[in-house]
Amino acid sequence: MLKLLLKQFLIITLLISAALSIIFGSYLPLVKSRRYVAAAKALFSVRSIDDFERNFDKVFNFYSPVGDEEVVKFLSATIFDIISGGNQSEEAARALVAYIEPHLFQSASGGNVRHLLNGGGFYFKLWNNYGHKQEDFARAEAYYLKALAIGPKLPPALYSLFQLYNEAGEREKAAAVAGQILAYWPEDEKIREILNL
Repeated sequence: MLKLLLKQFLIITLLISAALSIIFGSYLPLVKSRRYVAAAKALFSVRSIDDFERNFDKVFNFYSPVGDEEVVKFLSATIFDIISGGNQSEEAARALVAYIEPHLFQSASGGNVRHLLNGGGFYFKLWNNYGHKQEDFARAEAYYLKALAIGPKLPPALYSLFQLYNEAGEREKAAAVAGQILAYWPEDEKIREILNL
């Protein structure tokens, strides 16, 4: 009798585990991805920052153990395209960056390099588009430096930081980063050319 009860308990436990695996591993990520696709399609009808936030809050507020990183990656690209077009007011561009920034995966131990590069890219674009404000420069620099702390030889981080310093007229910092780039890729004639200028 005890053997039969143990066997039934084991079967029930396995069935519950299988059901939970399906729910958390497949169903919830599927629903989250569908919510993202619906929100992305609805972008054409968005008329304000509040509409934008309500639209994507439906995605971010839906729990799924998988999918947040991807949603942030794709939405970051959309926001970058929007603020790069130059058709947005400074207030709207800053609101979009403020919306996505808390969702970027960053932590004291590092973070997601792509998300850190996106954060740097947002503030670099804000700095470029809206008056070269020091706080935008500092935020872009901080994001790029965080990404470099994780991957010191990471080309996108090195080249982005070099471009930021070069465009800001920070010649010593630009030269230092260019030295790092040339140490890894001595055949990069474009960086050499910029340094010689």
